[in-house]
Formats: sequence, C-alpha cells, structure tokens
Amino acid sequence: MGTFNVEYLNYVSQIANDSMSLTEHAEEFINKNDYSDPHTWYKAHAVCMLAEQIGKDNDTIVRLYDQLFEESNCIHSAMRLNDADYALWFDDVKELNRLFIDKGYARAYGYQYELFERGRYGFKDTEFCKELLDKGTAAGDDYCQIYMGNCKYYGLFGYEENKEEGYRLIKEIVDKTGSDLSKIFLLNLESRASESAEEMWAVIQKNDELINGKKKAMYVLADYYLREGEDKKAMDTLSEGIANDSPFCNYLMGLLTVNGRFAEHGQTEEQGRQYLATAFDYGVIYAGFIQGYYYLYPVNGGDNDFEKAIPQLEFAAKYNSPEALLELAMLYLYHNDYKDIEKGISYLDRAISEDFVKALAEKAYVLLDYDQVERNVEEGKRLLELAMEKGNDYAPYRLGLGYQNAEFEEESDYEKALYLYELAAERGNLSGIEMAGRYNRYGYTGEAYPEKALAHYRRGVEEFGSDYCRVELAMMLTNGEGTEANAAEAEKLYLEALDNGYIYAAMRLGLIYEDGYLGEAYPEKAREYYAIAADGDNPVAESVYHLGRCYRYGIGGEEDHAKAFELFEKALELGFMDSNVDMALAYEEGTCGKEANPEKAIEYMTAAAEAGIGYAQYKLGCYYTYGYGMDVNLAEGKKWLMAAVDNGSPLAMLTMGDYYLYGYEEGEAYDPAFEFYKVAEERGYISEGLGICYQFGIGTEKDEKMAFNCYKMAAERGYDSAIYRLGQAYYFGIGTDKDRVEAFHYLKQVADRGNMDAAGYIGIMLVKGDGAEVDQEYGVSYLIQAAEADNDYAQYELGNCYLKGDGVEQSDDLAMEWYSKAAENGNEDAQKIIGGPRKRRR
Repeated sequence: MGTFNVEYLNYVSQIANDSMSLTEHAEEFINKNDYSDPHTWYKAHAVCMLAEQIGKDNDTIVRLYDQLFEESNCIHSAMRLNDADYALWFDDVKELNRLFIDKGYARAYGYQYELFERGRYGFKDTEFCKELLDKGTAAGDDYCQIYMGNCKYYGLFGYEENKEEGYRLIKEIVDKTGSDLSKIFLLNLESRASESAEEMWAVIQKNDELINGKKKAMYVLADYYLREGEDKKAMDTLSEGIANDSPFCNYLMGLLTVNGRFAEHGQTEEQGRQYLATAFDYGVIYAGFIQGYYYLYPVNGGDNDFEKAIPQLEFAAKYNSPEALLELAMLYLYHNDYKDIEKGISYLDRAISEDFVKALAEKAYVLLDYDQVERNVEEGKRLLELAMEKGNDYAPYRLGLGYQNAEFEEESDYEKALYLYELAAERGNLSGIEMAGRYNRYGYTGEAYPEKALAHYRRGVEEFGSDYCRVELAMMLTNGEGTEANAAEAEKLYLEALDNGYIYAAMRLGLIYEDGYLGEAYPEKAREYYAIAADGDNPVAESVYHLGRCYRYGIGGEEDHAKAFELFEKALELGFMDSNVDMALAYEEGTCGKEANPEKAIEYMTAAAEAGIGYAQYKLGCYYTYGYGMDVNLAEGKKWLMAAVDNGSPLAMLTMGDYYLYGYEEGEAYDPAFEFYKVAEERGYISEGLGICYQFGIGTEKDEKMAFNCYKMAAERGYDSAIYRLGQAYYFGIGTDKDRVEAFHYLKQVADRGNMDAAGYIGIMLVKGDGAEVDQEYGVSYLIQAAEADNDYAQYELGNCYLKGDGVEQSDDLAMEWYSKAAENGNEDAQKIIGGPRKRRR
C-alpha cells in the first residue's frame, strides 16, 4: 500500500484549515511556478481539488489548474512514484480533470488526454484518448485540435493517417491563436518533412521568434546543426535549451554525450546520463530506454552492465516504451543468464500492442525460427505480412525466405521470393539486398539478370560494407558477368573482405591465384590463401578440400599424399561432398597412402553421385558399365551415366556415345551415339566417336571431311584413339589426301603407348619403307608386339617377313606358324596360303 493518499489528504486538511484562502494559496503557487519538487505539485493539485469540491473555483484556480499541466509538470510529479502511489495519484488527477470537464472547461479534455496517453502500463488507454480528443475538439479546445492534428498526421490512436488533414488542423490553430504549443507542433512537422538543409533552415527562420526569442523547441535548431556537422553549435544550442528547462534538449544532449559524439567537446558519459535522467523525469520516455541501452551496449566496447541496464529498461517499460519492451523481450527470450520465455513473450506482446513494427517482426521470428517456442507458421506469416504492410524491412525478407523454402506452400515459389527480396532491398534490408543479388545473379526464377545483381552487390558494399556482397561482386568481376572482367578489382575486393575477417574470401583468392586470372598463375600464393581459409575455428570446407589438392598434386609446394587424404577427410566431415570423389579416386588408384580398394572406391563415389556431383555420377556409371570392383551391370551403369548427362557432364556424354556406337547393350541401335557425341562437342569435349559417326554415317549423313576434322580436333586434345583414327585417315586418305608420312607420325605415337593396331601399321611401314625409311629389323619388332597381341594383319605380315627373311632370319616353319595364327584370327590372305580357315584350339 502506498503512502501517497495519506500525504495528499494531509495537504488537503492543512490547506482547508489554513488562514489563507484557496485563492491566495493558488496565487502563491502561480507566482512561484516551480514544481521541480513533486510535493509542491501535489499541494497545488490539492488546492484545485478542494476548490472544485466546495465550489470555490474562480479564474485564479483555473490558472493554477492550467499551470499544473504546463511544461510536463503533471507527468514529472509522478515519475518516481511506486506502483501503489501511482495508482492513487492517477485516480486523483483523473478526478480533478473530470470535475473541470463536467463544469464545461474544454481544456480539461486535453489534460485528461495527456494523462491517459502518457499513463503507465495498465493506465494508458488509447481508445479513451481518441474519445477525449473528439469531444475536446468538438467543444472548441485548441489543445485537443492540435493533438488530433498530430494523431491524424501520423495515424495514431485509431485515426487514419492523413497528413494533409493533420497539418491543416494544427495550422488552423496557429493562425487563430498563435499559441506556442501549436507553433511547436507545426515546427516539428515541417522540420521533419524537410528534404534539404536549405528547406529546414527556411522553416527555422520562419520560427525565429519561437526558437531564439522564446527559447522554445531549440532542439530543432540543434538538429539542423547536427545534420550540417556543426557539433559545437549544436551542443551550445542544446545547452541554452536546457537552461530554459527543455526536457527534449536534455534528452538530445544526453544521447549525443553517452554515444560519444560530444566527447571531443568535453562532455562525459556521466554528464550524459544525468541529462537523460532529467529528460526521463519530465516525460521523455525514450531517454529512459537510451539509459538502459547504453548500459547494455557501451560505446567504448566495455562489458554489458545488466544490473544497471535492466532497471532502466524496466522503468521505461512501465511507461510503455516500445523500444524498452522489445529490448527486454529479447533479453528474456535469448540471454541464457536471464532467460524467461514467458516473460519475454509478454514483453514482446506489449511492444506489439504499442504498434511497434519491429516487435511484430521479432514475434514472427520467434514463432518461425526460435527452437524454444512451439512453431506456428500460420501466425508467424500473418505477423510478417502485417509488419510488411507497415513498412518493416525485415518482414519481406523473411517472407521471401519462407516462399523460397516452401514453408507457406507445398512447393517453393521463387518468383514470389524474388519479389519480396527486392522489396526488402528497396527498404534497405541488407539480407534482402544480398538475396536479391543472389537471385538475379544465378537466375533462380529462370533467367539471370547480372546487371541487377551487380547493382545490388555494389549497394551492399557501399551502404552497408557487406563482405558477402564484396565477395559476390568480386566473383562477377572475375568472370566478367554483366560487366567487363576485372580480376585486379576482384582481388582488391577479396582482400578487403579478408581484412574484415570474412574468411571465405581467402579461398576465392586462392582460386584466382591458382587459375591465373591475374595474367599468370601464382600457385604458392594460392596454396597460402587456401591454408588461411582452411585454418581456425571455422574453416571453410571447400578451402580445406583445395588445400588437399595442393598436397595431392604438389600445387605451390611439396606433395604429401597422406596429408592430402587427411584434408579430404576433414573437408568431408565439414560437409564438402566433392571430397568423396578424391577419396574414391585414391582407393581406385591406390594413391594418397591407400592401397587399391574397389569396395571403398565404390562407397565414396556412390556417396558423391547421390549428392548430385556430375563427375561422380559419370565415374559410378563407368564402374557399373565396365565392371570395376563388381559384375558388369549395364542397366545401372546407364542410369548413372544418364544422370551425369542430365547434370551436364560431357565425359558422360562421350561414354554414352560409346555405349551406343560400340554396342555395349545387345539389340540397341547405333544411331543415338551421334547426338551424345555432338552435345559433348558443343561443350568442348570430343573423341574419335564423333568422327566415326561422320565417317560411316551413323546417326547423321556420311561426311569423311567432317570425320577427318573431328579426328584431328580430338587428336589435338591428346586422345589416343583419335590419334590412331587420324593416322588411319592419312594412311587411307579418309577425308583428306593420302599422306603416309603424316600417317606414320601419328600412328607411331600411339603404337609406342601400347596401341597394338597402330603397332601393326608401323611395323609394315618400316619393313616396306612406306612413309618412313626402311628399317626392317625395327619394323619386325613392332610386328612381333602386334602379332603377340593377336592382331591378325600383323601376324600375316610377320609370316611374310619370316618367309622372305626381311628383318629376321628366314624360316619357313615360323612363317607357317604365324600364317596359321593369322588364319585362325580370320585373316583371309593367310587362309589362302594355308588352305582355308582354321579354328583355334581351346
């Protein structure tokens, strides 16, 4: 139970029994006009109350009543009361206002409005506020019309926003009465609406008498100086306003002192807090929030002082500060030392009831993304939509994320997501800017718009210093996406991001150094930057993988296969699925310190293939098709090869071409091979298969010149089969003139690498001096290799060499032996010599 009522009744009793009249008491208070001590205000209020109750009111009593509500005197009198005393105080003030309203004093509607508009939690009543303004304005009170104009201008207390009408209502009172209050409200509207320094200065000049003459609203002049960067003038102006008892000048001076802006002019943090305390005591509730906020987040980067912050925020919350309510909500929701979910939700709901849009967005986050509260997608979406309607920047971003991730509908809606990201970006939300850039760069809606992406990323860098945008912009500059390629500028952006601690930039630097985007490759630097991104508490998985490649292949330093495998394993643990491929290859090839292990190779390659990695799908398809570590399974092989084809793998396209061209599956047509080879060729990959299709008219018109060109292109890529086919083309004149010298050049390359068909040709050409100088002994050495590999043509020609003694000692027996083998292998010339085909014994 509070003591206010007892004290107040004592004041009433003292005044009633005093020899001075009520009018004399009133005149004494009016003349002093000093209510800094709340008890003085209580006594003056008691005079007014007693006068009204016993019918002794007069003009002097009315003047005293007006004085009680001037200059925030009323709210100051109650700021430090405890809850019980505040309730008693509130009832007494409400009753006095009612008495004046009942006697027809219209101004009392305005005072009653102020009481309920500024009331603590549980006392504030916005609906009643609107009712009071409507009645007071109808009764002709100018204060009520001013307040109504302000409410209509900003859309407060149930009034629909109408800036033109709100401005008119206030201007009407200025023109009619010229009251300071009306001029201050109009000044506030016009200064806030000013779009330039010149426009704002004109507003200030128009109100020179009010500001510099009467020393009212000096915070507007100070605000002008602040915008112009003239801090000393701003501080001096605020000091003058404070000397003239301006609560808002106290607030602004306090804010700019505790946040450090006025530090160079000798203002201390402690002074700033005193200014804020004074402002709060006279009804600038936001000053109370600022007090608590800077205890939580000190400008100097010191420790959070929760013991001082929470009481300040709680006190501001008593007066319904939405900012304080939200800060307390987040403290109780998320801070482990103070967590109280129910209390946090309660504060959040109160902030929402104050029409604080940020609180709507925060409540949506809690319902959608906070794992300690039951998820409610429908309500979360509703709150986000409401916040978006009210201009919140986060809400469209989070709605976009919801439509992207199919939270609100059965399937993702990327077009709606992009629209919402663009809206969030328009409102200055960094996450919206970043996602809008990403969508436009990568074409999530079906088409990429690199110019738009560049604009978003540049804005993210210039306005917000976003390192994500720096890196994305650098990647586009590296590749020349939507702009001219500029690797040097990209390098600069990557380095800036890395300096800011954005470790992913180190990995991107490694790539441009390794791949030579700056004119030449710098493998040592690449390795260095991969190592930077691979190190620390939060290594970049992809960079760990690239560092593994460096150790695997000796890029920029020594090879260390065991270290490479260790890094591949680490990258995989961090979620980089490509590592599966390299680990599979290590087991396939028996490298990186691992013994060949088909089972392990298949295991890791399968994991990579199932993760959608095209190369892994191609390799797994080959495993099944060719029976690596398993029985041949053409159906499964074809399935994975086609998955890789769908994933854009040119290697898989070439293999599927072979699948049809070489008849891997019995009964399949040959013609589909051409389309696979053709698409691969369009992507820069070519094998002898496309040439064979043109040479023999498989799936296309026969065209030996095209065949020759294809063999030549594929041979230039180093494909042995194509080099062999090119040698044949020169040998037989397929699509080109016969040229046995050129034929010898190409066929010998692959013969020396184990192509026994080519070895047969080389042997014959050396023995006969066809395309090369005669060297029969050297020629016979090639024929022997090919003959022993069951090449029937080489076997037949080797038989001729033994028969004639060309390059070997003449031997009829050996000649017949090789003729027989050639005949068994189907060579018709050999069959004629030995008298018909012979079947090979098995």
